[in-house]
Amino acid sequence: MTCSIHVYCAANQQTTLARDLQRSPEIADGRVQLSIIWGASAAAAAYHDAISRTKADILVFAHQDVYFPDGWFAQLQTTCATLNSVDPSWAVAGICGMTADGRYIAHLWDSGLGSICGGPFTPPQDVVSLDEVVLIVRRASGISFDAALPSFHLYGTDIVLEARKAGMRSYVVDLPIIHNSRPSVYLDHTYVGAYRFMIRKWKALLPLPTVIVQLTQNPLPLLLRRMRMQYKRLLRPSTLHPLLDRPEMKAKELGFVKGGSDAR
Repeated sequence: MTCSIHVYCAANQQTTLARDLQRSPEIADGRVQLSIIWGASAAAAAYHDAISRTKADILVFAHQDVYFPDGWFAQLQTTCATLNSVDPSWAVAGICGMTADGRYIAHLWDSGLGSICGGPFTPPQDVVSLDEVVLIVRRASGISFDAALPSFHLYGTDIVLEARKAGMRSYVVDLPIIHNSRPSVYLDHTYVGAYRFMIRKWKALLPLPTVIVQLTQNPLPLLLRRMRMQYKRLLRPSTLHPLLDRPEMKAKELGFVKGGSDAR
């Protein structure tokens, strides 16, 4: 059975949005509906509101600098059918996350790193945290984002933990995209605020791995991570990579396209 899909993005840069997310073929030609949320003070609150209002079966929450190769949403339909067959109560999926034993699983191109992150894998992998670059929520699960979580960080991990609290699982799935991002060169006060919120909220489950830094009451891991990023920004600028002007060409080069306009 085909699921209805709706994409949401809390955006703040029209140029980036037009270059990447809105350029995704299935969005650009109207096959998949996209709603842009401007002026949000926090992603979790904006997406909590979106879930409360939508009628779609599958909700995709994506960064504005994500490019979905043509055929991605058709593959998503197949992936959701697979998840439904192996775990009918699944709640959330993503394309980049961490397992309970600390393994990083992903398959995407990241322009900030200038490389592919991870690689092909099967089947979908059970995870305890997800990166926010792309999050896929099954609306029938009843799981939502915590509207109290500040800023634009760690809401992927939080919604996975909300699902876990409700007895549902979350997964990383192999649906590669182009993340046409600028390099992450520091973790500012907004990240620290979200991190501290998560420490207070989920202290009974700590420590927990995330893609950026482990959630723990020990302040050392966050401090060291911030110091390493500062070192890279100041002393290793050669490791910073440019953005893609035409993300569709990189998707084609990497074999991410499964037919459609990108393949021509």
